[in-house]
Amino acid sequence: MGDLLEFSNVISIVFVLLSISFAYMFSRESLQQKMYYKKIIDSSSNIVVVHNMKHVVTANKTFFHYFKNYKDLHDFTRNHKCISDFFEVEDGFLSPPKGELSWLESLAQTDNKKHKVKMKIDEEYFYFLISASRLDKQKSIYAIILSDITEQESTKHELISLSVKDKLTNIGNRKYYDDILHEHITLAQRYPHEFSLVLLDIDFFKKINDSLGHDIGDKVLREYTKFIEHHLREVDIFCRIGGEEFVLILPHTTKDKAYLLTQKLRMLIQNHKKITPITMSFGVVQYEKGDDAETIFKRADTALYKAKDTGRNKVVIA
Repeated sequence: MGDLLEFSNVISIVFVLLSISFAYMFSRESLQQKMYYKKIIDSSSNIVVVHNMKHVVTANKTFFHYFKNYKDLHDFTRNHKCISDFFEVEDGFLSPPKGELSWLESLAQTDNKKHKVKMKIDEEYFYFLISASRLDKQKSIYAIILSDITEQESTKHELISLSVKDKLTNIGNRKYYDDILHEHITLAQRYPHEFSLVLLDIDFFKKINDSLGHDIGDKVLREYTKFIEHHLREVDIFCRIGGEEFVLILPHTTKDKAYLLTQKLRMLIQNHKKITPITMSFGVVQYEKGDDAETIFKRADTALYKAKDTGRNKVVIA
């Protein structure tokens, strides 16, 4: 909250200075007076950009601290119509259509609302608080202020990431599984969206802990989690939901395809034999109309227990 208040105070001061400076640009005041205001704006740690509805008119020194690959403003405007060319699409962040400048007017009309933008500049990502103010109504000239909040956003993203990751194995935890499963069920209820759910469990894991110790048990979990993750597709979701119990969400996958994938996985695990040899049992189901998170999990759990009750180290499809 303090950062937002500080940003609000800063942009208010900068907008006043810009308005005065802009007025002087079209007045008969001395060059020394104009240079005085320019120096104040250049000293700001925020990016300050003056923009009309066609291109960037001017920018302060901080602008080139970020856009360091451009020699000067002319070099920048030869390649880019607007700073929005660098905006990235992300939930909760301002992202106007490429080439559209009407967003400036909308932004200038929401002075009290703090917007955020994510920008990709020279393959590096930055986060900014952004605000705009109209300096000249007739000529549609706007001042844009961007305050760097990359450090705060990175910390927030890291905390969010930690909240949905299993500490031991570094894959998704139960919370992450619950969230992602809900998303896929919602998609399947609205659109033709196939997905399968697989429960997998290490066979006789208690014996490993009892005979070799919990430290070895933890090493087994880390080693085989990493091994399994390496053999999954990029779209597959892999989570640890219990001690030795894991779950796979396989998007765009029927249960027959999921069965083939898990059979291959089962044999790879059996032959891996790192730290100590293990086997795993699998229960495979596909989303069916009317399923919710509880019913689809229960069907997969039933299939998993059938695999265990009939000899383990096998895949049961339901």
